[in-house]
Amino acid sequence: MQIYPDDSLQQFEFDRIRERIESYCRSSSSRARAMLIGPLNDPGQISILLQQANEYLQTLVNKGYFPDSEFEDFEQEAGLLKLSGSVLGEMQLSRIRSATVLCFHLVKFLKEKKSIFPNIALLSNHVVEHPEICKLIDAVIDQQSQVMDHATEELFEIRSRLSSVKREADKRFRIYLNEFRKKGWLREHEENFYHNRRVLAVPSEYRKEIKGLVHGKSESGKTFLVEPEELVELNNLVAELEEDERMEVRKILRELSDAIRPFANDILGYHYFLSSIDLIRAKAFFARDINGILPCISKTSRVHLVDAIHPLLYLRNRSRNQEVVPQNIDLNPEQRIIIISGPNAGGKSITLKTVGLLQIMFQSGLLISAKEGSSMGFFRNLLTDIGDSQSIEFALSTYSSRLIRMNYFLQHAGANSLILVDEFGTGTDPELGGAIAEALLEELNKAKVYGVFTTHYTNIKLLADQLPGVMNASMLFNPETLQPRFKLLIGQPGSSYAFEVAEKIGFPTRVLNLARSKVQSEKIKLNHMLGDLHRQKNEQEEKLRQLKNKEHRADTAAQQFEQMKQKLEAKLEVEREKSLELRQLAEWGRKMKALMSEWTKTKDRKAVIKKFIGAITAEQKKRAAENAPEKVEKRRQALIEQRKKEIKTGAIVRMMNGKQTGIVEEIRKENVYVNFGNLRAKVAIEQLELAQESKKTKAKNQS
Repeated sequence: MQIYPDDSLQQFEFDRIRERIESYCRSSSSRARAMLIGPLNDPGQISILLQQANEYLQTLVNKGYFPDSEFEDFEQEAGLLKLSGSVLGEMQLSRIRSATVLCFHLVKFLKEKKSIFPNIALLSNHVVEHPEICKLIDAVIDQQSQVMDHATEELFEIRSRLSSVKREADKRFRIYLNEFRKKGWLREHEENFYHNRRVLAVPSEYRKEIKGLVHGKSESGKTFLVEPEELVELNNLVAELEEDERMEVRKILRELSDAIRPFANDILGYHYFLSSIDLIRAKAFFARDINGILPCISKTSRVHLVDAIHPLLYLRNRSRNQEVVPQNIDLNPEQRIIIISGPNAGGKSITLKTVGLLQIMFQSGLLISAKEGSSMGFFRNLLTDIGDSQSIEFALSTYSSRLIRMNYFLQHAGANSLILVDEFGTGTDPELGGAIAEALLEELNKAKVYGVFTTHYTNIKLLADQLPGVMNASMLFNPETLQPRFKLLIGQPGSSYAFEVAEKIGFPTRVLNLARSKVQSEKIKLNHMLGDLHRQKNEQEEKLRQLKNKEHRADTAAQQFEQMKQKLEAKLEVEREKSLELRQLAEWGRKMKALMSEWTKTKDRKAVIKKFIGAITAEQKKRAAENAPEKVEKRRQALIEQRKKEIKTGAIVRMMNGKQTGIVEEIRKENVYVNFGNLRAKVAIEQLELAQESKKTKAKNQS
C-alpha cells in the first residue's frame, strides 16, 4: 500500500496503535517487530495475518487453550552462532536449548490443532526440527546452566582434584583461624577475601607474629590482610586448578558451539517462529481490548463498516466511562465518494479518521473495531490531506501545500485509491477555493477513486448531488439544543448552523441581521431547509426510539410470559409424575393389603410369598420392557420426527439443557449443522431443542 504524504500514519495516530501492540509483546524482538507494523501490498499475506490474529483472538474470547509461548530472547545468540569460531557461553546455550524445546512443543501443538489454528500453523511449515540440538546441549549443560562435571574425563578429574584441594585449604585455614582467634591476634571481621584468596584481618601490632604473605592493609594502616604461609602453596594450587577448569570449560563450549553451528540458520528460524507467535498473541490481546473483529475480506475495493468506532477514542473514553457513537459507512462502486458536511465539533474529522485508521489497520493485518457484517477490500494507494500542511522549510502557505497534494492526487489517483481530505477546499478565498475544489472533485470522480471528504462549502454539497458515485452525508445535530449527536447520516448534506450558534451565544441581533443581508438568499434557504431536515430526522429518530422501547417492553413481557408458561408446564409435569406415583403406590397398597389379608387367612403361606414374588417380577418385567432397546429406539425415532417438524434451517436452537444458542445452517437427515458464534458444530437432531427466540418468532409468524 503506497501512502502519501509520508506523515499520514502519524496523522492517523497509527504509531499509537503500534505502541499498544508493543505493550503486549513479551520479547524484545517481537516488540521491535510491533513497531514496524505497517500497511502491506500483498492481499494474500494480509489475509493470512488477519486470520492468524483472529484465530488467537477466538481462543481468548472463548477461553480456549494455547500453550504459553513466552521465551528468553536468543536472537543475538543465534546470530553469533553463524560466525565461524564464535563460542557461546553456558547461559546462551541453555537459552537456545529452552527455546528449541518450546518451539518443538508449539509445532507439535499446531499440527495436532491444525483444524482450529490453520493459519497460525502455517508458521510451523518453515520450522526444521533438529532434536540433536537438545541432545548435544543436554550432554554438556545441566539444568542450572552449568557445564556438567562428566562433560569430559579431564573436567571431571580437574574438578575432583580442585574440590579436594579446596577442602584441605579450608580445613587448614580453619585451624589457623581458631588458633589466632584464641590468641586475640584477629580483628572482629577476622576473615576476608582478597583477589579470590582467603586472608586474615590482623591488627598491625600482631603482624610479625603471623608468618605469611601480606596482600594489603587498611587505609589507617592498623589492619593487615595476611595469607598464612602454609596456605600460600595450597591457594596457588587452587588458582592453577581453577584456571585449568576455565580452560577445559572453554574447550568444551567451543566444541559444543561447533557441533550445533550447522543448525544456526534453523535456530534463527526457531527465533522467528517464536517471536511471530508472540506478536500474534499481542495483536489478539489488543483486538480484545478494542472489541476487534475480522471483517469479511472483499476481493474488490470497498469499505463497508458496521458500527465502526475509532479504537483510540474508544480506549480513552472507556477509561473515562464515556460512550463512543458508532458509525455506519459504506464505500462501494455505486457510492465511491462521501461528502460529509455539518457544524464544527460535530464529528466530521473523527469519522474521516476512523475510516483512514481502520483501513490502515486492516491492510497491516490488524483486526478492526467494528461489528460483524463489516466488509473491507484492498487499496493500492492511500492519499490524505488532513491537518495544517504549512511548510516553513519551503516557505509554502497552507493552501499552497494543499494544492501540491491535490496535484499529486490528480496525477496518481485511480480506481484502486482511497482519498481522505479534511476541510476540502478551504485555505483561500472561499469563492475561488470552492471553484477549484469543484473541479478537483469532478476530476477525481472521473478517475473512479474512493474517498471521504469533509467540507463546509455549499457548492460542494450541491455538486455531490449531481455527480454519479458521489453521496452527501452529514453529522446529526440537534437544532433545538444546538448540540452535536456525533452520528453520521448518509444521503443528506448538513447545515453549518452558523447563525443559530451565533444567536445562541448572544451575538447582537443587528449584527446577525446585517450578516444575513450580505448572504445570498438561496444559501440561507438551503441552510434553513437542511436545518428543517435535521429537525425532522431527529423527530423520526425519537419516534423510532419510542417504538423500539415499546417493542422491547413487549418482548420482555412475552419472554416473562414464556418463562411463566414453562414454569407452569414444569410444575404440571411434576404434578403429573407425582399423581402417577401416587396411583402406583395406591395400586401397590391394594395389592399389599390383599396379600396381608390372604397371609392371615390362609395356612399356605408359601403360596402367598410366591404370589408376592410373582407380582414384583411382573412389575420388573414391565419396566424392563419399557426400557428395551427397541422401545427406546422407537421413542427416539418419535422424538426425531417431532424435532424434524419443529427445527428448520434458520431456526435458533440450543443443546438439550444447554444455554448457548445457535443458528441452524443445514440439516442432513438426522444431523444438524449449527453455527454457535464462531463455531460450526454437527449435532444429532434429537439433542437439540428450539430456543425461546425461535418459539417466540414462530408464534409471531403463526399469528
